[in-house]
Amino acid sequence: MAEKKKYQIKIQGQLVPVTEEVYLTYYRMKRRERHLKEQDAKHGVFHYSALDTKDTNGEDGIPDLTSPRIEDYVMNKLIAEKLSHCIAQLTEEEQELIQALFFRAISERQLSAETGLHHMTIHDRKIKILGKLKKLMKK
Repeated sequence: MAEKKKYQIKIQGQLVPVTEEVYLTYYRMKRRERHLKEQDAKHGVFHYSALDTKDTNGEDGIPDLTSPRIEDYVMNKLIAEKLSHCIAQLTEEEQELIQALFFRAISERQLSAETGLHHMTIHDRKIKILGKLKKLMKK
C-alpha cells in the first residue's frame, strides 16, 4: 500500500502539518505574492512602506493635498485683515453699499428696490468703490 504524502508549511519557523488543499492554497498565495513583487520591480513601482523605519511610517511622508496649506491660511488671514482695514477707510455710505452687496449678498436690483436708486447707479457706485478698494489694498 502506498504511503500517503504528508504536507507541511513553515509557520514562525516551525513545520506545521496541513492538508493537501491548505498546502496548495498557501503556496499559490506565496507564488502570487512573489510574482506581484517581481512585476512591481520590473515596472519601477515604489511603495512608501519601503521607507518605514523603527520610528516612522513611510506613508507619513506623503503630502496631504486635500487639506489647506498653512501658508494659504496665513495669507488669506492677512488679506482679510487688510481688506477690513481698507473698508474702514471708506465713507459710511460706501461701507453700507459694500456690506449689502458682498456681506449680506443682496443683489444690485434688490438694493435698488430697497433704496429707490436706479440699479445702474448702484452698479456704477459699486465699480467706483471696488476701484478705490483696489488702490487702498495696493498701498
